[in-house]
Amino acid sequence: MTPARRSGAVELPRAGGPYVDQPRGFDLFRLPLVRRFVRWKYARLALQLPLLVLALFVIVDGLTGRQLAPRNVATTATWLHYRGLVVLALALFGNAFCAACPLMLTRGASRRLKRLLRADLRFPRSLRNKWLVLGITLAYFIAYEAFDLWASPWLTAWLVVGYFGSALVVDTLFPAGTFCRYVCPLGNFNFALSAASPTQIVAVDPDVCRRCVHKPCLHGRVSGPGMVAPATADTSAVRAAPERTAFIPMSEIVNPNGSGYFPGCESDLLVPAITSNLDCTLCFNCVRACPYDNVALSVRAPGRELSKDPWRRRFGASALALGVLLTFWGVVNALAMTSPFFAFTGRLSELLGTRSEVLILALAYLAVTTVGLLATVAVAWSADRLGGKRSSPLAAFRRWGYVTVALGFGFWGAHYVFHFLTGALSVVPVFEHFFEYRGFPLDPHWRLAQVVPTRWLFPIQAVLGAVYAGLGLATAVRIGVRDFGLRRGVLAMWPLTVYVLGFLALQLVILAQPMEMRGTLAGPLP
Repeated sequence: MTPARRSGAVELPRAGGPYVDQPRGFDLFRLPLVRRFVRWKYARLALQLPLLVLALFVIVDGLTGRQLAPRNVATTATWLHYRGLVVLALALFGNAFCAACPLMLTRGASRRLKRLLRADLRFPRSLRNKWLVLGITLAYFIAYEAFDLWASPWLTAWLVVGYFGSALVVDTLFPAGTFCRYVCPLGNFNFALSAASPTQIVAVDPDVCRRCVHKPCLHGRVSGPGMVAPATADTSAVRAAPERTAFIPMSEIVNPNGSGYFPGCESDLLVPAITSNLDCTLCFNCVRACPYDNVALSVRAPGRELSKDPWRRRFGASALALGVLLTFWGVVNALAMTSPFFAFTGRLSELLGTRSEVLILALAYLAVTTVGLLATVAVAWSADRLGGKRSSPLAAFRRWGYVTVALGFGFWGAHYVFHFLTGALSVVPVFEHFFEYRGFPLDPHWRLAQVVPTRWLFPIQAVLGAVYAGLGLATAVRIGVRDFGLRRGVLAMWPLTVYVLGFLALQLVILAQPMEMRGTLAGPLP
């Protein structure tokens, strides 16, 4: 639910009790030293600096190092370690990589350029959804295969440079947060799949949020000793603060975490009204800006939000399309590494009389997406009919599409974990080689690569697929009981059960195919 704004304050929908259905699990901020750290003014910078250093290694080695992918930091860190750790972090914790994203270190430069250029553009209303980023993501997946990005340290390094440049340009021309919400494919990949994460930002006590007039978790705040709004002892903080920022005296701050400017949520998320992880970067700005220490990181059941239909309130069909299409594009991404796909694209190339890899890949993505969407809509429409609703195919898709999102996490997770496990230990010799190549007396241990024996890889993938197929079934059960009641819900479940089990079978068949051992020179372990 989007709160209405009046005179800088936020009117919330209820006079008492919680505003929305938020999980009430264990607050991870209650762990020793965690709350003190996340409330520290420079906490996010401390998380960003290690990834910034890694990005510099990627750029330097990608542009100047040996152009052999398994021996270059750019390709191994980006395509092997980063992707595997992303899905593991999402599954075990939440959107940790957006929290530590070094791209956001361009925000200081973008603010200065914005003042210098007097850039104050509004992002077009027609693009304030997920359709643009869906197009960018599809182009990214096609380019990944067409230009063999995984095999080119040089191109990978320029991709990282382009990312930093894009973040700087977009956030200079448009309001801060525009890049993350509407442009960044990696961030939106994390947003969609974090629906299956076991944590969510919530309000500790909704009544405290109700009494709060300025909503600094949303707008940000400036605090200083002896301050009277809008003046403060820290004039530089006032200059850095946007116009909507709240000026709150230190005497009103519970457990002070410093003075100065504390930014609010750049994704326009109001803590007591958050219903999902969509657009939440886990930057913890809300935690630091809240003067009442009233923000929690609650443990919840993975996928809890999928049965709450939260995305429709924020971005409508485009958000659900993001989650569903990522699932089918994940199928193509995995297929593109198998010999049956090579054979198929070879025959298709001969049939069409073209050697354009971009065209062939685009047709493959179009075919799989079309078949996947038709199957999803048909199953959803059948479920609605069995449940007793005469819904349109689009309405049925909006109801049941979240089941596909859960399946997508299982597919991406199993695929990326496979590649990570085949080369996770290569981080040691690759960095040794970085310094050896530049004259340091080191002898890289190239046999370090695979984490587990080869015979364990497919069982691990199968277990991951089965777990998230179970999450898909659980989501279908909750939706069925929510919208149809118990008896009708059981009838509506049958098409979804067949769909989930069929998708799992397809996933296992694809993942059982021999895949390219990208990112490692070492042979498989017995």
